[in-house]
Amino acid sequence: MLRILEQTDLSKYSDVTADLQLTPFDELHISEVAESDGVKGFIVYSYTPEAVTIHALEDGGDLNYCDGLVRSVLFKAELKGIERAVFRIEAPEMHKRLEMLRFVQNGQNVLENIAAIMDSCKSCKENHGTT
Repeated sequence: MLRILEQTDLSKYSDVTADLQLTPFDELHISEVAESDGVKGFIVYSYTPEAVTIHALEDGGDLNYCDGLVRSVLFKAELKGIERAVFRIEAPEMHKRLEMLRFVQNGQNVLENIAAIMDSCKSCKENHGTT
């Protein structure tokens, strides 16, 4: 069964977080996606009142893991009243997956309306149920 859980011990990701360009105000969070046979990917993010920033994302090349990790972070941001997401993802192949999932568009790295993405997910479920 797929699980996405926030980790409290960030030390095992020190190699990933060491290279990030962070401000003194960035309080990092890391969530992992796991199946019964182990961890399959992770997402590194931080919140400000204006936006959630996604600093790093590893999905093992699986679009479903990418979607689940990002949506879980966007959902938590939405619960905090945050409407905007910034993706500091440099890898072209990851940026392409983010565009495929419509988290970013036209080569941009900002999602201005988290609610619109989350509402579109509800529409998918409704449409799926009628086909």
